[in-house]
Amino acid sequence: MENIKERNVNDTYNDFLETTYRPRTWVIQKIESMIEKLLFDIAKKRPPVINSVSNIKCKENHSRYDAQSGIIRRKNNNLSNKQIQFLSTKNPKTFVIMIRILDICHELLIQNITATKRDIYYKDVKLFGNSQTVDLVIDELACFFQIPRSCLNVIASAKGLVAGSLKIIQKDRSILDCSKTSCNISIYIIEQNARTIWTLHLNYSVAKGIRFDIATRQLVKNLSDLRRPDESCPFLQILGFFDNDPYGIEILCVYKFGSLTMSFDNENLATPGIKWLGLHCSDWKKYRISKSSLIRISSADRKKAYHLLQRNYLQAEWKKEICLILYMGYKAEIQSLNDCENVNLLSYLVSKINYIRF
Repeated sequence: MENIKERNVNDTYNDFLETTYRPRTWVIQKIESMIEKLLFDIAKKRPPVINSVSNIKCKENHSRYDAQSGIIRRKNNNLSNKQIQFLSTKNPKTFVIMIRILDICHELLIQNITATKRDIYYKDVKLFGNSQTVDLVIDELACFFQIPRSCLNVIASAKGLVAGSLKIIQKDRSILDCSKTSCNISIYIIEQNARTIWTLHLNYSVAKGIRFDIATRQLVKNLSDLRRPDESCPFLQILGFFDNDPYGIEILCVYKFGSLTMSFDNENLATPGIKWLGLHCSDWKKYRISKSSLIRISSADRKKAYHLLQRNYLQAEWKKEICLILYMGYKAEIQSLNDCENVNLLSYLVSKINYIRF
């Protein structure tokens, strides 16, 4: 993601790949067409070949930052089409894995049920070897068909928590009620597990994400697209609270700009309007965070920081934060607020929220 270029003025909106939600019957037909072609090749005594796309994230010119939409997007003219051959001396197992996953997705669609990628992995552990193999193939299929992964009836594992004045009507028409006694209309994303239950007393809508899992990102994106009844400020505010270290800023970037791996579907996952609530380097002094609570940055932190600084689409304020972390040689995690004498996580959030409002 470090070498992503900014969109040229000559680029048009059509230069980027767009995913489209397709009906179940459409996806079933596409999968069956692929299998029919394989059977036809075998009948003609030709080596069976599967057409796919390469979704390797280190591919040069793989994606580009689109200033118009404010997200990382997959270039339409660089899908890196590839062929997976059954008789390939490179890795014939890749062909078998692709067929097996196509078979599982087809079964899910026919039965109209869903499964996580981890569920798919456990259907044939010996063949797949590891869950990353399933991740790669599912993403390649979604990119090849130019559909969101959910159209394959493959869903992300639930890793986030949500609370607040919210009711979600799920695909099976059941209602997930997250309601509290709240009338506020802002969404707060908190990176860590530690003591975030305190934030429930704020009576705000709160989402706790683990890293940047797809399910949480998709929920935040969907909520950010909702319109508020107040015409003076029609959109929901999305505010993020992350560790004050390079990896915390990386998580913020994924929420705002999208990830490189999912660049073909970032329009459904990224939230360009997210605001960075904290933790900031200026908070160390302002809230008297003890030096004993700070952590010396590692070589991995420095490497991640340098990579972040190479991204020309990052705001100047964010780059300044990264430079301050490098200069001071320390980082602060969210939990450090709980060791302060005059502030804790709850009062910190209230203070930051009031500052943004007024």
